[in-house]
Amino acid sequence: MPDPLIWDVRSAAFTDEAQLVAALGGARYRLLGEIHDNPAHHEIHARLIAAIAGRRAHPAVVFEQFDLENDAALREAQAAGGDAERLADAGRLDRKGWLWPMHKPLLESALAAHLPVRAANLARSALRDPQALADDSSTIGYARLRAAPWTQAQAAQLRDDIAASHCGKVPASVVPRIVLAQRLRDAAMAQALVDAATPDGAILVAGDGHVRADLGVPVYLHAPGMPDADARSLSVAFVEASAEEQRAADFPRRLVSENPGFDYIWITPPAPREDPCAGMQ
Repeated sequence: MPDPLIWDVRSAAFTDEAQLVAALGGARYRLLGEIHDNPAHHEIHARLIAAIAGRRAHPAVVFEQFDLENDAALREAQAAGGDAERLADAGRLDRKGWLWPMHKPLLESALAAHLPVRAANLARSALRDPQALADDSSTIGYARLRAAPWTQAQAAQLRDDIAASHCGKVPASVVPRIVLAQRLRDAAMAQALVDAATPDGAILVAGDGHVRADLGVPVYLHAPGMPDADARSLSVAFVEASAEEQRAADFPRRLVSENPGFDYIWITPPAPREDPCAGMQ
């Protein structure tokens, strides 16, 4: 197996997996990004979870892939000795949407290390009216959403990112609603992390966009005045780059420029996939 390509953003240098694991071990909150349909990312996640647990840490592993309304059922299934399939059932995982069994190695790794498996996400059905949810003080993450600084520049960047992720096909009038839904999810995930944390903290498994420190979960995790706001977190992006891209002289600089808001960037080959924008109207 070739050595992984891991860029340490702060040091502006490549590092190795052992050093990354040591850094993750020193944080209370470890935020692991992913491109959801790249199986290599899930296999690496499983390895990192096992390595963190191997340092005699016992953090909770909190998944974007499970909705918070099913968190109690997840906990009950794990307490009853359920395997990864049983937890997927109990957490009502959208197996088709999340391309199961891609995330199965992560669940198996967490279960093998006896780490708590928890849910992080707001259900899609709960986000039909994002503004009503944002105005409801009972919404999970409400206090963090209100406490987190949010600038016009951040709002503009998130709007641009969401428009791009939808191939520019979403009407401009709809984008602010999607932006608010994204912010609600990120605030809820931040609260879920704090609520699930053991004395050794927690690990979040979520898409790269959710774990970037300038726009995603860390904005709400570190919101002023919130519990654990001063706790240390580390965000790791998992980014695809071809061999040709990696050979470019400006590759590390461009890598960071195109993927801001991360402490580490783990580079993998692109997964084979069809053009996601093909056929979109």
